[in-house]
Amino acid sequence: MCGITGYIGNRPGVRTVIDMLRRLEYRGYDSAGVAVATHGGKNIEIVKAAGKLSVLEGELSDYWDKQGAAIGHTRWATHGGPTTPNAHPHYSSDGRIALIHNGIIENFQQLRAELQGEGYVFTSETDTETLVHLIEREYKRGEVMEQAIRDALARVTGAYSIVLVSAHEPDVLYAAKTASPLIVGLGENENFLASDIPAVLPYTRQVVVLEDGDFVRVTQASVTLTTLAGERAHRELFTVTWDEQTAEKGGFPHFMLKEIYEQPRAIADTLRGRITPEETVVLPELDGFTREQLAAFTRVQIVACGTAYHAGMVAKRFWEHLLRRPVEVSVASEFRYGDPLVGTDTLCLVVSQSGETADTLAALREARRHGAAIVSVVNVVGSSIARESDAVVYTQAGPEISVASTKAYVTQIVALNLLALHFAFVEGRQSADELTAYVRDLTALPDAVESVLGGALLVEELAERLASRTVFFYLGRGYDYAVSLEAALKLKEISYLHAEAYAAGEMKHGPLALVEPGVVVVCFSTEPRLFDKMLSNIKEVAARGGTVLAVVPENETRADASADEVLRIPVVRPEFSPVVSVVPLQLLAYLIARARGCEIDQPRNLAKSVTVE
Repeated sequence: MCGITGYIGNRPGVRTVIDMLRRLEYRGYDSAGVAVATHGGKNIEIVKAAGKLSVLEGELSDYWDKQGAAIGHTRWATHGGPTTPNAHPHYSSDGRIALIHNGIIENFQQLRAELQGEGYVFTSETDTETLVHLIEREYKRGEVMEQAIRDALARVTGAYSIVLVSAHEPDVLYAAKTASPLIVGLGENENFLASDIPAVLPYTRQVVVLEDGDFVRVTQASVTLTTLAGERAHRELFTVTWDEQTAEKGGFPHFMLKEIYEQPRAIADTLRGRITPEETVVLPELDGFTREQLAAFTRVQIVACGTAYHAGMVAKRFWEHLLRRPVEVSVASEFRYGDPLVGTDTLCLVVSQSGETADTLAALREARRHGAAIVSVVNVVGSSIARESDAVVYTQAGPEISVASTKAYVTQIVALNLLALHFAFVEGRQSADELTAYVRDLTALPDAVESVLGGALLVEELAERLASRTVFFYLGRGYDYAVSLEAALKLKEISYLHAEAYAAGEMKHGPLALVEPGVVVVCFSTEPRLFDKMLSNIKEVAARGGTVLAVVPENETRADASADEVLRIPVVRPEFSPVVSVVPLQLLAYLIARARGCEIDQPRNLAKSVTVE
């Protein structure tokens, strides 16, 4: 989710790319930098700094009016903390090539070791620096910059968008894309590169959206588009008609909707670099633990708040099923004031999007005081929780702007699943074939979520029918109960409607008295072994006049006769169904809130990062 900008033309290059970066600040970042190839210069001039653009701008007094091809970057840290050495651009050993990058290079560790063996010196912890040294090596071998970039990229696995400027060809910008967004803005005798459309809107409305596998050579007067293999490519010119505020959201009316649609990519980014070609799970983040230490943990304690707590509820079932260990899930604000049964035999999993949640941080410290080992699952590199943990598994979901969490939730579940599978591989709890099947099903989740989003029109029609209702219940059993907690929270957060989640078997122990005509009851029914039980609950609600919305696998029809509404999701492994089944309910909550005229991205009384008790 980094901000990428590039400019070549008659305007001051540094001033232009900084202005473009300001228009990408909504994406979130923790460091920034620029590079410019001045005409006739032997080297690239690079300035970068940890912190906001204002910090970088304070370092640019001698550079503002520099002419020449320029690139700019705002970084959301993934590999290495938010420090000045880790900030982009990264540069070659001779200082003549500078590169900015969005994405993850999965095989950077192998490439880094190879380059270090040849004498290349690294000054950062990033995966990106590996690529710029690789390009430098290829250039020295052939002395043709374009081919050097292509040859280097052929060695790379992972997802990337890159932009490169060099003193060898100071009047050219090169860019390539495999997964992360990248666009070209076309001007009169000037051209632009950016990771998102808002960056270029003050300068041009003519945009080419690059596709995966594209490679582009940009000069002041021309744009040459080919594939990574060198074949000519053609992309349609797109005229932007959005205003700048809408453009920040990628054309979506709200950040929440944009982030819902980003979930397939976010899940893929969480998995990226952690699944081997042999379909095993590898988590270098846990290299600080020996195999014996991992096996010695007899208890697992999960602490979190809100949406992260619900992700922990999903994880509890998977960990207990896969690893046969007792797992306790505690609301962080309760854990810290209780008398927790944790000690040196306990692994404490701390889950937080921001890594700054006050109650969760205090719970971490309480667990530490009792001798527990701390592994955190967070999204923000260098956050307080990350710094105080023994190991960190970053979700790599990118910035989440909307207060109501969506992509952070699904990536937390995926990260917790990866952790469980890592333990299972280390301990040999199941056969290799069984574990490979889990991994294969996990990697299929991005496509399954994409499929759900393809049916959004059906959810929109459903929302129109339900938007006037005022009372909602969410029911489920097993994994479905865990996901019902999160689905109910989404509706409460942004529509301000009364929504409650219950384990379905508990309805007859009291809440069923509240069911009457007009009450909507969402029944998650995705676990085959529990479907008959859920069908009984559906019939109980229908008999009392409640409106039943059943969420079922696409091959399941037994609820159709009793349910008033049915949402079908792709068939996935039941243990992973919460990642998929929550998505149509995120959409439903969003659409109901929009129909009711609610403020969606910043709902009343709530904050994105809860840094006070």
